[in-house]
Amino acid sequence: MTRTVLKKKIHNCVDHINDDKILEAVYTLLNGHVNDDYELSSDDLKIINARRKAILSGEEKTYTVAEVKKKLLKNIGK
Repeated sequence: MTRTVLKKKIHNCVDHINDDKILEAVYTLLNGHVNDDYELSSDDLKIINARRKAILSGEEKTYTVAEVKKKLLKNIGK
């Protein structure tokens, strides 16, 4: 089944749901990875800002995705 067909079938199913609780459950399931109400604490912001400052000043090293992949593959023996 193609992505487009699947989306149409899901849309059709949702269009025919009249139960608010089921609609809320479907919405939660489909948007479970998104939390609009989340806010960083002041401690979280301090940590993020300190790390950002360290990265920008060169005190903390960062890695590219390619570097991380290479190191991981080396560590697992591939």
